[in-house]
This record gives sequence, C-alpha cells and structure tokens, in this order.
Amino acid sequence: MCDVKVGYAFHSPLHFTCKGMKMMRKQLTTGLFVFICLVSGASAGELKTQVQKESYSIGVSTGSYISNQLFEQSEMGAKSDVNAVIDGFIDALKKQQKLKDEEIVTYLNDRAETLNKVSQAKFKQALDQNIAEGKKYLETNAKNKNVKTTKSGLQYEVLTLGAGEKPKKESIVMMNYKAYLVNGMVFDDTYVRKEPSHLSMINIVDGLQEGLMLMNEGSKYKLVIPSELAYGNADMQEIPAGSTVVFEVELLKVLKPGELANSAKPLSDEEIKQAHGIEKKKL
Repeated sequence: MCDVKVGYAFHSPLHFTCKGMKMMRKQLTTGLFVFICLVSGASAGELKTQVQKESYSIGVSTGSYISNQLFEQSEMGAKSDVNAVIDGFIDALKKQQKLKDEEIVTYLNDRAETLNKVSQAKFKQALDQNIAEGKKYLETNAKNKNVKTTKSGLQYEVLTLGAGEKPKKESIVMMNYKAYLVNGMVFDDTYVRKEPSHLSMINIVDGLQEGLMLMNEGSKYKLVIPSELAYGNADMQEIPAGSTVVFEVELLKVLKPGELANSAKPLSDEEIKQAHGIEKKKL
C-alpha cells in the first residue's frame, strides 16, 4: 500500500457537528453545493431501514467533509473538477479506479506541496503583520507616563496597588483577568465567566508569570506582553501567531499547593492545563 504524505489539503480530522455543518453550507460555492446534492442524490429511494439511514449518513458526512476540503483549497487558489471528484469517489466505492495507486499518491502529493507553499506564504505574511502591529502598540503604550517596561520587554501599568503577598514561581495564584489582542478582541475573560482562575505559575506564559511576580495580593495591573513572552509564533486559534497580548490582571490570592483544595471552587487539573489563553504553549 502506498503512503500519502499528509499536507495542508488533508489536515482536518473527520469530525462533524450540527453547527459546523450549517456554517459549512453557508460557505459552499455553487459548484460545491451541486457536489453535495449529487452525492446525496445517489441514495436509492426512501430511507426506511436503520442500515439505509446509517449508510446515507456516512455518505452525507463523507461528502460534506470532501466539500469542505475543496472549499478550503479553492480559498488557497486551487482548482477542482467536481465531476472528476464524484467519479473518483464512485470508482473507489466500486474498486474500479482509473489511476494506479502510485499515480494517485503522486498527484495528491503534488497538490499538497503546492497548497503547503501557499499556506506557508500566507502564514508568514500574517505573522509579519501581527508582529508589526504588536511593536507599534508597544511603542505607543510606552509613551504613557504610567507605563513601565522591564528588561525583558514586558510593559506594565499599576491600576490598583495591593499590600499582600507576592507570588513566587512555585506558587498557585487565584486571579481574575481580561485578556485581549492589541486590536481589542477579547479571547478570555474570567469576569464574564464569573469565576476566578486558579493557575500554577509554572504553567503560564513567561510574560504573565513575570508580571504576576511584580504584583502584591489585591493589586490590579495592565500587562502588555510581547509575542516572544507570550505565545510566540504558534497559531492558537483565537490568538494568531506573533500576537502581542494584553492582560488586565487582578491578583486575588497567592496560594500554596496544599491550599488549592480549600479555595473557592477550584478548577480541575485538566482545566488548569487547558485554561484558555493562559497556559504556556509547549513549542
């Protein structure tokens, strides 16, 4: 059996939700919509039995997945012949393919290589733009007389000065925060969740860790964290690669590891690890 190199064109997991299917349909071009209709239309007559319904569901799921892939590829500038795709799908089901396995692998790899190059170029363009916007924001923010800049490049502004204990690297902190990009888009907010977060200092990004170690319990700071102290060049869904991020942080309490069980409604270990927008990305 030939191996296919996985490229951009085949990166998506086979997983579907009702919401995802609805969004997908809104995105489909006329040609891709026709493709779904043709695949769905291959069903013979009314769906009566459990087997027929299950089989039909397989067809719709597979067809929708392929449609989404073709749409994504069209966004990258790749052309597709929908009729040929349908022929290939049917031939595969009948085990009557017109091309040898080796030929198919070659064509798929050629397409994947082309799409990867386009994807990498677009990623680099977006990365450079995000880094430039972050630097501009930092330069403007530095002109604020209330803002201080550390040797690492972290910027902080004291909004409220507390008098309690300062956290250490081994501490666990209970805090409220609002986190957003330099364009103002909020990617996490404990105030909206109405529940503070309990996080281990060793598991958070370097810039947030440094900023928290400057704070006393009861303090509220505004931290502007350059990308190299935040999530770097990793693309984390709502946090694009190269993003400078802003945290408005309120340090409620510094906890010792044993105190976590006694604190109000603590997060589970898994929630701490996956704390959206906070956990350090392992690069």
